[in-house]
Amino acid sequence: MSPKPQIRAVKKKTTAVAETKTPSVNTEVDTDQTKSKQTTPSPEVTATTTNETEDETAKTEIAVSEDNEAASDISTGNDSNPTDDTDAETDTAIFQAIGTIKGKAEEDKDNPGQFFIRLGGKRYNLFIAGYRYQAWLKQMAANPDKTLFLRVYPKCLMIPRKPPKLYFQVAAWEAENPWEEAPGIFKFRGIWQFVPQVRTPVISIYRNKGAEDPKGKFKAAHIPVLMRRDDESAPFRFNPKIAKEDLPPRWFVQGLFKFIPSRDSFGFSEDIEPPTKHIPWYKKPIKDVPGKDSEKGVENKSQKPSPKNVEKPQKKSEQPALKDVEVQSKDSNNE
Repeated sequence: MSPKPQIRAVKKKTTAVAETKTPSVNTEVDTDQTKSKQTTPSPEVTATTTNETEDETAKTEIAVSEDNEAASDISTGNDSNPTDDTDAETDTAIFQAIGTIKGKAEEDKDNPGQFFIRLGGKRYNLFIAGYRYQAWLKQMAANPDKTLFLRVYPKCLMIPRKPPKLYFQVAAWEAENPWEEAPGIFKFRGIWQFVPQVRTPVISIYRNKGAEDPKGKFKAAHIPVLMRRDDESAPFRFNPKIAKEDLPPRWFVQGLFKFIPSRDSFGFSEDIEPPTKHIPWYKKPIKDVPGKDSEKGVENKSQKPSPKNVEKPQKKSEQPALKDVEVQSKDSNNE
């Protein structure tokens, strides 16, 4: 009789255990549901938050773009207000020397391919740039005896202790004169001054600010002129004994000049604009230093020196030659 109640007791314990376990499972499920409810927001909330973040990013992008535009304007100087620089408005003048001559071009028999023109009984060489030379040869072959109007740039070759030698660079040619100036009339815009090579004053035509020179020399053209004026302007003369601030002013002259073959110079005719002390921007000529050009030529033709040759000291016989080159360069700088 005793074992039966024990079996019943065991069954009651098992049911009790099952009853106690089931609520624990339900509580875990409830906690998971509550966690999921707390962590997963509603779709309305997510939509509003995404819209707010997009608005914020758009605002930041606009602000950054505005800052970049302002910075670029400051760096490049792009302002809506006009500049107050008077030089930018008045600096419209340029250096110029151009005119018209009339005559029959002839080919030099001693130097085939080179041409000259006779003006006032004198012979003046003509220089034609490479890109126009073929067209010039066709013109000379078709009409060798035809008189032409030539649009030219006057040039002057100055050799120490010799009179200046004038020649003309041909820019264009026509059978009739389409230009404003009559033959023999030239338009000069430059600095009126003295140069050491010529006794008479010259009009110095420098290369303008935007000019290009493949050789990088930017040499100026000094044209001898004969001009007397009643105003305060005068040809500038450099004096190394006078302080720079005490030197007389330089005058920029713009006028029409007539070519005088008998004097190998140009005579003043009339002003295009009155003389001014305002000098336009120009490229500064680069002087040829004796010895440097020859050294560059040797370096271009020869091979690159080895480190051994560079470290090797120079011989005593070579040092006097180097001293002579240095002395010449100093003299050229003083000039």
